[in-house]
Amino acid sequence: MDSTFRPLVSIITPTYNHGRFIGACIESVLKQTYSNWEQIVIDDGSSDSTADIVFGFHDPRIRLERQPNRGPFELAQTYNRALALAQQEFIAILEGDDFWPPNKLVTLIPAFVDPEVVLAYGEPADVDARGTEQRAKSHTTRMRKGLSHSVLFNDPVGSATRYMLLAEGRSLIAPSTIIIRRSAMEKSGGFHYVAGLPLTDYPTFMELSLIGKFYYSPETMGYRRRHENSITVGHARTIHEKVSNFTIDFLERHRDKVELSRSERQQIEENWWDAEYKLHFSEGRFLLLQKKWFEARIHFRATSKSKNLMVRVAAYAGFLLSWLHMNIEPLMKLGGRADLRVQRNSEV
Repeated sequence: MDSTFRPLVSIITPTYNHGRFIGACIESVLKQTYSNWEQIVIDDGSSDSTADIVFGFHDPRIRLERQPNRGPFELAQTYNRALALAQQEFIAILEGDDFWPPNKLVTLIPAFVDPEVVLAYGEPADVDARGTEQRAKSHTTRMRKGLSHSVLFNDPVGSATRYMLLAEGRSLIAPSTIIIRRSAMEKSGGFHYVAGLPLTDYPTFMELSLIGKFYYSPETMGYRRRHENSITVGHARTIHEKVSNFTIDFLERHRDKVELSRSERQQIEENWWDAEYKLHFSEGRFLLLQKKWFEARIHFRATSKSKNLMVRVAAYAGFLLSWLHMNIEPLMKLGGRADLRVQRNSEV
């Protein structure tokens, strides 16, 4: 690393009732081999031991800011409050239930020597509530390995935008892995709020994709916990619906910057419909684990309308297993997918 380029990095850590996880989160920051950072922890009105644990770290680089609970649907406002408190040129995100590898900052910061780079990111790794890494890689991780250099690095600018407009492109960039150039954030309007959407990453990254280039590292740059209390698990359907609506609005607002043919626009719409079927399938899987056999069949029946042959086959298997009062996780594991039982059992 260029020893002359050591800018201060502001780490934004929103947290709510992460008493079990916030200690490991902060420890992972303290273990960074790059030491020029500050961490701003925004406690969204936690009712557990979260604040006490943060206070227990006697490092002047760590600040705790508390606020009345605003909830996940005002997450953008919480992020923007932290952004105003940070006032540094480089912003990293690390939510209170996630953690980093020791080389995260030292790996990504050099990318910003290039003034055209507005965002740097890497590979995420999924872990359960105990912090054990899941062997099966996520669908998004597998997809990313087949993407072109132009998409991964958003070079030329806008290359990643087209991919991110697709449903599977929604998760191209994991928040726990990123560092953002603050001036680009301000140019794009800060962290973007979408009414009814309990996240801010996708809208924000989409806007940034029209401003500058990205930098991508194939190394693991963040560990994200998958547990039943996480936002992505608890609000999966809401997230899908609101992100789909945002995508349509984004296309209309940036029609001059994102030129699409009629067939490309149709492909995007069909892709989001296919994602709807996959969401039904995921809900069916969770319901099988809860032994709600009838409710699971409703979702598998909806999934069977997908144009994707593999999705339809999986739906038929789930439908049959619901009658046999069995779950589908052993089959999913054989197919290389993450076992949902790992997430549930890690809560015990």
